[in-house]
Amino acid sequence: MLANAGFDLGAYPAAETQARAYGQLNDLTEASRNLQNAENLRDQLLENDNLPGGMMAFPLAKQLFYASTTHLWLGTEPALTDAQRRAEEAIGMFEMAELAERRAGELALARLDLAMARLGRGDADGAAAEVHCVLPVAARRRTESVARRLSQFERRLAISPAA
Repeated sequence: MLANAGFDLGAYPAAETQARAYGQLNDLTEASRNLQNAENLRDQLLENDNLPGGMMAFPLAKQLFYASTTHLWLGTEPALTDAQRRAEEAIGMFEMAELAERRAGELALARLDLAMARLGRGDADGAAAEVHCVLPVAARRRTESVARRLSQFERRLAISPAA
């Protein structure tokens, strides 16, 4: 386990991953606790200028995208609102990154989170706009996670009143 200035650097991305897992299990209490823990750890690491780089980098945009996914899995109206807000923030940050450092796969997944949140909140046009941004990227750069999320969106759309 990595440590730097008394902080467990591996705990920061681990908290985000745990939040997503609890979100998928629909455990609001533990998902929320781990999201808060990740925010606290990030703040501590930023205060001490100890954010890891390279392979251990976990940029804020990715943290926001993971949080949006967690909120999506919780599925309540407030969670869908939080998912939409976090996904929009993540997309903005991914798009502001230098082209060479842009994370196309994570940007596509954040857009799909936004599409799912919008669909869940009854905004089919907004959801479609995000999916239409992802489709050309998915066709050029095939990744399992994006394909899986597109399938999830398709299944959710099929049972939506917007279908």
